[in-house]
Formats: sequence, structure tokens, C-alpha cells
Amino acid sequence: MPRLILLALTLLVACDRHADRHAAPRALIAAQCAACHTVPGVAIARGQVGPPLAGIARRTTLAGRLPNTPANMRHFLLHPQAVQPGGAMPDMGLTPAQADAIADYLATLDEP
Repeated sequence: MPRLILLALTLLVACDRHADRHAAPRALIAAQCAACHTVPGVAIARGQVGPPLAGIARRTTLAGRLPNTPANMRHFLLHPQAVQPGGAMPDMGLTPAQADAIADYLATLDEP
């Protein structure tokens, strides 16, 4: 059921001609990331388990292991346990398109 709600939100946002390009990724973040991370621009994303994602675009590394590049961000979002085995971030079952959308949004978060 949560995936159906997420799909409905994504479709509604995609159908709105006046929606900004980050509305869909923010909906994904609200559904997939908010329980663990604080994310600017996503009101319900106030989790305290993972690191806050403010300023993530300026960080030099991801998960303490990978250079912070768009490709590495997408890879980490798709396969966090492959990057950091035993780390706190679980594999979320994101599609490549969802990972791309989230990575593109996170790349805009350059203010701490």
C-alpha cells in the first residue's frame, strides 16, 4: 500500500505542469528517506538515525568511502550495502529512475 501511495503522489506531481522539477524527488524522499534523515525542502524528513543531508552536495565523500560524484551518489542510493557492508543504510529497493531523481535533488543541497 505505501508503494501505491508513492506512485499516486509521483503521478500527480508529474501531471502538474506547474510543479517544480524537484517535487517528485521530494515526494520520494518523504516516502523513503524521511524516517532516518533530515532533508532540507522535505518538511516531514526529520529523522535522526542517519546523517542530516543539508550540504551533502559540498561533501567530498559518500559513506566515508566514495568520492561525492553524481554517479557514485546514484550507486550508493541503489546499493548502499554494497558500498558500506553492515552500514546503517539498508537497500531501499529504489529503481534507477528513482535513484537518479533523488541524486539530482541531493546535488542541489549545497548549504549546510
